[in-house]
Amino acid sequence: MAEVSIKVEISGGIYPLKVDANDEESIKEAVNLINSKIAEFEKNYVIKDKKDVLAMVMIQLVSYLYKKLNASEKELSDLKQLLNDVERMLKQHQSDISNIEN
Repeated sequence: MAEVSIKVEISGGIYPLKVDANDEESIKEAVNLINSKIAEFEKNYVIKDKKDVLAMVMIQLVSYLYKKLNASEKELSDLKQLLNDVERMLKQHQSDISNIEN
């Protein structure tokens, strides 16, 4: 995959990155989200140190990601259980048909 060089701005700082070309758009969206959250925290709280704002944004975003990850893992587990139940029922149905034929 092709790498591209981009520069992103977060909280007034410019950061050069080399990213996969396919990831460029999602990285820019992530940067926009981070900057939006920074602006939200700066508007709602009196925080003098940018590091504190960045830490608060990081905690909020990472906790959101963990919440989504846990929900996805539970959904996957539920789907696996459903698939196992369907497989068990099909095997039982196949066994019932075999018993009828004999």
